[in-house]
Amino acid sequence: MAGGLIKSIFDDKKELHDAYRTISGRKAFDLEREHAFYGRIDLEGDVIYLDSPTFLSGVESEKNSTNLVMDIVAEAYWSFKANYRKAITAVSRSSLYYRNLKVYKSRSYAGLDSKYETYVSALYRNFVNVYLASNRRMEKIRNFKDFTREFLRYVLRMCYYYPITKSGFILSTHCSPFVSGLMLEIAPEEHGIQNNKKIIQYTEDENYDFWVNQAAKFGFMVDKNAPWRLVFNVASGHKERVENDKLTGAQIFMNKFGVTYENIFKYRFIKAYTTDLLDIKNLFFSLYRNFYEQYNTYEEEKYQFGGSCGIKTSHKRIARDPPPGKLSVYGGKMRLILKDQDDEYWLKVLLKLKMSETRHPHTPTSYDARATSLIKKYRLFGLNTALQYINDLTKGLTVTKFNKKGSYWHGHSDFVYEQRLQETLNKAESPQSAQDSLTGTGNIKK
Repeated sequence: MAGGLIKSIFDDKKELHDAYRTISGRKAFDLEREHAFYGRIDLEGDVIYLDSPTFLSGVESEKNSTNLVMDIVAEAYWSFKANYRKAITAVSRSSLYYRNLKVYKSRSYAGLDSKYETYVSALYRNFVNVYLASNRRMEKIRNFKDFTREFLRYVLRMCYYYPITKSGFILSTHCSPFVSGLMLEIAPEEHGIQNNKKIIQYTEDENYDFWVNQAAKFGFMVDKNAPWRLVFNVASGHKERVENDKLTGAQIFMNKFGVTYENIFKYRFIKAYTTDLLDIKNLFFSLYRNFYEQYNTYEEEKYQFGGSCGIKTSHKRIARDPPPGKLSVYGGKMRLILKDQDDEYWLKVLLKLKMSETRHPHTPTSYDARATSLIKKYRLFGLNTALQYINDLTKGLTVTKFNKKGSYWHGHSDFVYEQRLQETLNKAESPQSAQDSLTGTGNIKK
């Protein structure tokens, strides 16, 4: 039954993909097949997130609500909107594209940190209400160390599908692609295969070419899976700028803010691995603090044999240890100060989590070897080197499971595509070697 449903979904998606009408000279954005991590991975393959709320700007939204995008994107959108208001006279009034552009969906005020906190809170509730409620696990937690041990046992069972690190969350299906601040939607349409008919209506509209070409002038691509979604393409106009010193497309607006295709991710985004350790320490501390506030005591049950009654049962209420550290504000952000567990311990925790989240092949012995190497690097070269070691080990190589064309981080050039396609055909008699293996990165469930 499940297999039939999955096949049906796949067939529907493939049929929609094959039926998509391409426009000469214009590349379509494909959030589902090629660009799933756009705005969430930089040119070096590292997970990233927008650096500061100061880089965000509001755009006019439906029903007077406020949606946010990166300030550069907002500038491009306002220009697009003003130009579209004049150009719309060429659009038929019956067209889906005859509209006064307003944003229905983009990044909200509840940014990445808020989304991550909500996501982790759901995992925490399941941990307390289900995991700890069975086999008297609640009694095993007497202090922060016990809590850490039990919570790790819980999350390691499922972190491939429900990652616990922020970098893992960013690449997961649980994180909205809108967190990048590079996308917005101009219609209240729903998503999913049940709305394939609506997608076809948009792409077969007589003014679809007009819509795509107008958007491209201002650096936007149209998502083929949702033609009402605009994605700011940071590579738009890059070739013209380099070869002819001419500003077109996205480069017009990026130039106003002093960034280019080569450095926008460096200057506007943070590499998530650099904050993963602090995030994990804060996360575990915060969860235990919440746990302690709810359950600062536990009941210990003891059995005593002998006497006329045979077995006696006694219950004793015991206080749990309070959280071992405190939170302090530094640089406008909360920082955790722990008393009894140092960075070396948490680096090992982070290493285990990242290896499990990405399904990096390891055994207890190989993990210990990696952990030993990690601590050596930490002692010799410092924290940043140690974090980079974990990142390089678990982020995977720039290869893909499926041989496909693409020019935005997750595809191949035409030459590489054709070369690998030929290699695949040559190996057709050996199915196990017909595709490249996925090496270490698996944060998103396909």
